[in-house]
Amino acid sequence: MKYLFLALSSFLAITAQMIAGNNFFIFNFLDLSLILIAYWAIYRSRTQALFVGSLTGLLLDAAMGWPLGYNGFGKTLAAFIIGQSWKRFNTRESWVQFAIIAVSSLASSVSMFGLFWIMQRTTSRIFLGASLVQALVTAFITIVIFTLMETYRHNQADKAH
Repeated sequence: MKYLFLALSSFLAITAQMIAGNNFFIFNFLDLSLILIAYWAIYRSRTQALFVGSLTGLLLDAAMGWPLGYNGFGKTLAAFIIGQSWKRFNTRESWVQFAIIAVSSLASSVSMFGLFWIMQRTTSRIFLGASLVQALVTAFITIVIFTLMETYRHNQADKAH
């Protein structure tokens, strides 16, 4: 049942991204699937985050018509980077959290670019610039969301006492 929930949440994140990306310009530079992956890597299980990353990536590949595995590899790599970094670094500071999310997003995009290059598929250098903007926007929005979640969690804990 848990893995069905993980698959459904991945599907919903991708669907929301596609619908919002067509209607709002900012969503073209926001990676909702990475926010979902970061949530699982930080607040749940790092192993489940790897599953969510690979599944989300494969679903993205299928939705975009890319060869299966490009996004799957990139999102799994991002889940691994977030999970390991969150475990090893002092993540109480917002700038550290921002850096971890931004680096993982950029690593995901660069790995996909590298796979395109290795497989001799056509790529554009604009992809790398857009990926940098996407990494910064996604990291900023992720930190805002996680800060709001932590504030809510602390307020609920204070009300319980």
